[in-house]
Amino acid sequence: MKPAKQESGVKFEQALSELETIVGEMESADLPLEKLIERYEQGMKLVKICGDKLADAEQKVEILTRAKNTAEDTSAASAPSGESPKPEKESDSEVRLF
Repeated sequence: MKPAKQESGVKFEQALSELETIVGEMESADLPLEKLIERYEQGMKLVKICGDKLADAEQKVEILTRAKNTAEDTSAASAPSGESPKPEKESDSEVRLF
């Protein structure tokens, strides 16, 4: 078992998978107390990594949503009266977070 990494290069899915493995090991009750404490410490580091990554993703979504709303407001305000702005193409609506 690799120790939990706290580098920014660790992907959310990787950290979550490692955390699930640690929880499984801890639930098995086959580990001595010292190993349980070690796994708990690793798990807490992984929980922090996952929480930080989720918070970053949430912030990006908020920024993208505000930017989209601002662009729609600007587009609607600049459209001639009686005309609605052109709808977005489907390919323009895809958003990549990472």
